[in-house]
Amino acid sequence: MAKDFIRIGGAREHNLKNLTLEIPRDKLVVITGLSGSGKSSLAFDTIYAEGQRKYVESLSAYARQFLDQLQKPEVDFIEGLSPAIAIEQRSSGSNPRSIIATTTEIYDYLRLLFANVGQPHCPDTGVPIVPQTTSDIADKILALPPKTRVMLLAPVVRDEKGEFRDVVERLAREGFVRARIDGAYVELTSNVRVKLDPKQKHTIDVIVDRLVIDEKIRVRLSDSVETALKWGEGRLLLLHQPPGSDAAKWDETLHSNRAYSPATGKSFEKPTPKHFSFNAPAGACPVCHGLGQKMVFDEALVVPDQEKSLEAGAVLPWRRGGKRMITYYKAMLRAVTSHYSQSLEAPYKSLSDDFKKVLIRGSGETEIEFHFWRAGKMSTVKRTFEGVIPNLERLYAESESEFTRNRLKAFMAPQFCDVCHG
Repeated sequence: MAKDFIRIGGAREHNLKNLTLEIPRDKLVVITGLSGSGKSSLAFDTIYAEGQRKYVESLSAYARQFLDQLQKPEVDFIEGLSPAIAIEQRSSGSNPRSIIATTTEIYDYLRLLFANVGQPHCPDTGVPIVPQTTSDIADKILALPPKTRVMLLAPVVRDEKGEFRDVVERLAREGFVRARIDGAYVELTSNVRVKLDPKQKHTIDVIVDRLVIDEKIRVRLSDSVETALKWGEGRLLLLHQPPGSDAAKWDETLHSNRAYSPATGKSFEKPTPKHFSFNAPAGACPVCHGLGQKMVFDEALVVPDQEKSLEAGAVLPWRRGGKRMITYYKAMLRAVTSHYSQSLEAPYKSLSDDFKKVLIRGSGETEIEFHFWRAGKMSTVKRTFEGVIPNLERLYAESESEFTRNRLKAFMAPQFCDVCHG
């Protein structure tokens, strides 16, 4: 029975008067009452305070010194209580990234837990990712075609801000001759000064060895692989160039002695807390950037009044802007309606569904003749029709004008991200 209820006996915290009650577990329970009746005293100062106090007491003395411990509440007994969390009684912030887990800071502990004790799986096959030995990596490299040129690189800095003068100097002192910094190859000599912008993110890979695949290089290769894994903290970048290929083109693969998929042969970075954070680029959805929703152009906002004709300005964003742009868009609409035998003067709602789809999303591979006035004479161009919404998306992405972007935002609406499903 204890696991079904939280039993409270003789609660006297603040304005509670020797209150005894049972609260069902695993259910959403609302405490309601008049102002001053003791709702907060029961929820925060009694139930939450005792739940947190018991949890903190279960930790070691070393851990307890870093945590704030609440006083034992005025109550005879509380049974069936689990460790508790509480969200303060305040208006929620306007940050769309805030969730219960971030507000209570449980999220930080979960990220640490998953990064350190979680079992990663291959994203392509679902097979558990396992460590790879130095010999396994060397055998894979030796399996490349003979005469293949290879370079072994150790990732030393990965997308971090700073000058990294000490890193470059240390690499030079340790005997490394070359490195790849932000994609460019540089010599690591005492008379060469590498200057990096401390406000920008940089990537530094040190070149450990350069080889040509041959069975005779096994011992040297194994030593180089071991050195690269040591400097790359378990990661190794392999650049290889098949014989006879373009001298400037190198294929790049990541190898790791910590995270390797036996099903696909791919290696992965070791999971860190940032990989489990929707606020960090490494863990956030690449489309919505961790917000769970994205702003997209809404057809209902692009064509708000379907009683209007295209001639009268049914496509609202194409009726705003400079005189030249309005004339340009009118010429496009004239060409598209003529090609598909539709009327410019008819109400938008009476146009065929197939034509509306072409108008909004584009003509695909179908080419249309467009006629424009240029330098006082008519010119004809034959090309595909981009479509209203793709045109607006391109303008929004390419425009450097904040005024233009704000104008286009009026035709956008939030939508659940279709990549991470919100």
